[in-house]
Amino acid sequence: MILNLLYKNNTQLIICGDIKMNYLDENNKKALLDSLLASYNLTSTVYFLTRIQNTSATAIDNIFINVSKFDDYIISPIINGLSDHDAQLIVINNINLKILNNTPCFIRNINKHRIFDFKISLSLEMWDNVFENNDVNLSYNFSLNTYLRVYYSCFPLRKWIIKTNDNACITTGIRTSCKYKRELYLLCKNSKNFLLKNYYKLYCEILSNVMQEAKKYYFSKQIENSKNKIKTTWDITRFLTRIKTKNEDVHQLNINGNVNYNFQTIPDLFNNYFISIMGKNHSAVNKNNNFADYLHLTNNKPFPNIKYQYTSTKEIEKIISSLK
Repeated sequence: MILNLLYKNNTQLIICGDIKMNYLDENNKKALLDSLLASYNLTSTVYFLTRIQNTSATAIDNIFINVSKFDDYIISPIINGLSDHDAQLIVINNINLKILNNTPCFIRNINKHRIFDFKISLSLEMWDNVFENNDVNLSYNFSLNTYLRVYYSCFPLRKWIIKTNDNACITTGIRTSCKYKRELYLLCKNSKNFLLKNYYKLYCEILSNVMQEAKKYYFSKQIENSKNKIKTTWDITRFLTRIKTKNEDVHQLNINGNVNYNFQTIPDLFNNYFISIMGKNHSAVNKNNNFADYLHLTNNKPFPNIKYQYTSTKEIEKIISSLK
């Protein structure tokens, strides 16, 4: 019924999931399912084991596609370590999709500080409408509305720009090597050949080093060919740190031995510190409001002389016109 509702001539369907049927065994149920899916031009693509236990090994997870349309594809297993089922990755190479550069999306800004504020805000709610109401449905609605109101206020939506072509540093040769690596993985998965497994490990190490060098070369070329090298460098830094680094959150603030754990007041403490920092040197500042004395106290080194050069109006206009 679902396939009949969704199927259109200009729509390509892909079905994936745990189908509770071992596709390595030939039986009547598998034949019936194949016949049903074939009427919608859908064919099985998984040909390897997807669930391996101590006593059994089956292929009950599958991906069904239209192989007449998607004839150039690669499918391989991925061990995710989260369950006794392996994940499946399918790469379809002949799909032409129009992807807009810098496509915006909206995500909720959730971090440890906001979670802390969220808990505090929930604890301050009275919940009178929930506990004093005898109607279960109304109590549920009041509870849900209060929860969502606090949730939306503590975790606001923020705009996120999805930049395309993040894998531009991956060359055709690296893609070919990755394909060969997946084939080696399938051979090693059900093999007890010690030499083959050592060869697979060595191949993975070499491929990892090649990919690192390819990234270095790609980013170096970006900086070299950029008209604004500083901006490009910062863009690359933000891109790399977004993937690899973890945010080190401030959990507490120690001021003169007084430790503050309240995330709502820590910004005020920072603000008050920078507002009052000048007052600690009031003896130098308050003397006829001479801030030059304060600068000499904080910087004992002599200030370098400024050398002026003559210029013309035409030269200044040329410089201004060259700015973006």
